[in-house]
Amino acid sequence: MKNIVILVCSDFEWKVVRGRFKEEILKESPYGNWFVHDPAKNKNTRKVIWLKSGWGKIGSAGATQYVINKWNPDLIINIGTCGGFRGKIDLYEIVLIKKTIVYDMNDFIGTVGKSIKYYTTNIHLSWLKNRTFLKLPKEVMVTGDQDLAPERLPELYEKYKGVVGDWESGSISWICKMNGTKLLILRGVSDLVGSDNNPAYNEDEKDFLKGVKIVMPKLIDITTDFLAQIA
Repeated sequence: MKNIVILVCSDFEWKVVRGRFKEEILKESPYGNWFVHDPAKNKNTRKVIWLKSGWGKIGSAGATQYVINKWNPDLIINIGTCGGFRGKIDLYEIVLIKKTIVYDMNDFIGTVGKSIKYYTTNIHLSWLKNRTFLKLPKEVMVTGDQDLAPERLPELYEKYKGVVGDWESGSISWICKMNGTKLLILRGVSDLVGSDNNPAYNEDEKDFLKGVKIVMPKLIDITTDFLAQIA
């Protein structure tokens, strides 16, 4: 693989990444900063780019198409946080996403649900041989431009089998599918949502930030180990 791009969406997640690779020189894109770092040190044979893509479906879709147009990567890896369904997954669990559902779309003209079906993406993992990745729980991610609403959890689980939710995976995976680009999405459960709401849903963001600081180093370690092993 000659070109690999690691997408990191939020400011909080990117801060952890920059703390790990503070010696790398930052460059600018229309979406966020990026730098080059290859843990395998194969500088003559490939380029590994870490890019802050921006949060939400719009920013992440635009950034994904941008990196495909600019670097034509053989592989895109998205790492970051997600909310988990309490009782369905553990706090701070690391998951490999096998399918994404963009659930915050409502059809009033034509067939109900046609838009959600159109933007549903199955992520092909048959090529993946890495044992660490393959041992991770393979889950369905529900994506919307909103935090998980407690009252919608039963519907999202029963209808789509989703156990984690975020703001970006659905758009990243769809753009990769349309371009025929290989994709891995690794997410860490930073907080849990239940029927009685979520302790992380408050203005000081303390519980969420605690989760970010716990799961992001795990994700970076898994990703760099993987990058060091593949050609």
